[in-house]
Amino acid sequence: MATIDPAAAVLAGDGHLTAFNTEAFNALNLAPGQRLRRVDHVSDGRLVGSLVGVVEGDEFRSGHSAPFGGPDFVRDAETARLVGEALAAAVERLEGEGIRSLRIKARPAFYSGSEATVQFALLNLGFVVERCELNFHIDLEGIASADDYVSRLRSPARRALRHAAGEPFAFAQAHTEAEWARAYALLAENRRAKGRRLALSLDYVRRVRDALDGRVRAFLLSHDGWPCAAALLYRVAPGRELVVYWGDAGHALPRSPMNLLSLRLVEVALAEGTRTLDLGISSVDGVPDQGLIQFKRSLLARESLRLDLVRGEP
Repeated sequence: MATIDPAAAVLAGDGHLTAFNTEAFNALNLAPGQRLRRVDHVSDGRLVGSLVGVVEGDEFRSGHSAPFGGPDFVRDAETARLVGEALAAAVERLEGEGIRSLRIKARPAFYSGSEATVQFALLNLGFVVERCELNFHIDLEGIASADDYVSRLRSPARRALRHAAGEPFAFAQAHTEAEWARAYALLAENRRAKGRRLALSLDYVRRVRDALDGRVRAFLLSHDGWPCAAALLYRVAPGRELVVYWGDAGHALPRSPMNLLSLRLVEVALAEGTRTLDLGISSVDGVPDQGLIQFKRSLLARESLRLDLVRGEP
């Protein structure tokens, strides 16, 4: 049976950990032979941050069964000195325990004021880029309202919203199990139409939802009572929302409802004080999806890099 390493014991709570680094999330994903490992760094009696990952054999992976992991710091923008010290100490400790390969899926730079410094520190510790993808997010800081957001859109995006105005659309968060199942089925259909499949099962999504207690939500957009688009969101950290899946399917509308779905998600995010809405990657194995990139840019999304970094033997 998979176990959680006692060495991952919490020093001072886990409130600073992003969703993918929590014990609750990782407990769902541990397989036999894997254990959770958390390395805390303390300076002058203060918890600076933690590097959380999964150990299997002589390999450590931060971002196990997740889009990304990486270190979490108590302060949003930690000093470069302490970021470097924390990561150097974590690497030294893990390698002292027999770890020969360390893999860290770094978060895009907008997730905190420390992310660029994290990448700087890891690269100078001998990590190399194993994978690089293009990520997009909507920066909501400085946007006063949904009307303000719409006013900043270029004319094609505003025109798409005007076409949707007056149509019998309804938008709501999924609450019942039936609503969750409808949202999931729509997302699965969207993927099938593109020759792909959802990596997460409905059962797994429900277990993550329950384990993360309010940080995982699904939303449905319907037209005249018929579901036509859906989105699955994770609140990765306070003020940071990640769109894990979204898409439209099963409708005969003359235009895609995705612009309207995007606006509704922005409205929810603004109402909740969300600082960034992460729309995920727009490349696969380093190959950009130009159509998806163009669509996300039309929503005012900005690009950044999502790097997977590795140190040591494979």
